[in-house]
Amino acid sequence: MSVDFEINNSVAILTLNNPKKLNALNTNFVEEIYDHLFDVEKKANVLVIFGTEKAFAAGVDINEIDSLTFEKALIKEFIDYKWERILNVKIPIISGVEKYALGGGFELALASDIIIANENAKFGFPEVNLGLMPGLGGTQLLTRIVGSKKASELIMSGDFIDAKEALQLNIVSKVLSSSADLKREALNLAKKIAEKSPTSLRLIKEAIQLSQNTGCLQGIKIERNLFRSLFSTSYKEKLTKKFLKK
Repeated sequence: MSVDFEINNSVAILTLNNPKKLNALNTNFVEEIYDHLFDVEKKANVLVIFGTEKAFAAGVDINEIDSLTFEKALIKEFIDYKWERILNVKIPIISGVEKYALGGGFELALASDIIIANENAKFGFPEVNLGLMPGLGGTQLLTRIVGSKKASELIMSGDFIDAKEALQLNIVSKVLSSSADLKREALNLAKKIAEKSPTSLRLIKEAIQLSQNTGCLQGIKIERNLFRSLFSTSYKEKLTKKFLKK
């Protein structure tokens, strides 16, 4: 199992726990997340997502996408509707990010309502370095936070930003100096929010998302197919194999 899950006092805590692979996301990993979140709204008022001290999640597992083509990704429904379940969770989501939130890991954090980061956190979309692009919502979600110009710079360059810059860009709401402080802050905030009216929380989240996300889900679906189309390019094949030989 790569995911730990518990519920305490209406707060669901989902911990990505595959440190050997820096919580790199693959189909099985996403299925585990999906299984825990399938009916989470019936059990909790707030969801908190943590990684490990080594990484929140360092992107999609390159070993899995190395063999994928556009057609195979479509047939397999590679990280498809089960990822959309994460985007459609109706209760507030808080992500506590340490070290690397890259690629799909960054997209998972961006799918949250609130991100709290350790000062050692790094955020970025390195997909372009593999001849790919974000495919789990990154182009849509990041642009809605930082604007098209900054999103273009970050996604097209593949550069990482640290927690301080992420705070300046309004990607994260708070930066803490240690792992213990991060977890304490995230859980205290979750407990505070969980005490509020569940109906109010859901409607507040829906209203905020409506202001930001009109057309977003359709954009993500388009983005996903563009992402898959890159699986068949020579750039992707050459660069992923080069990466795996390191």
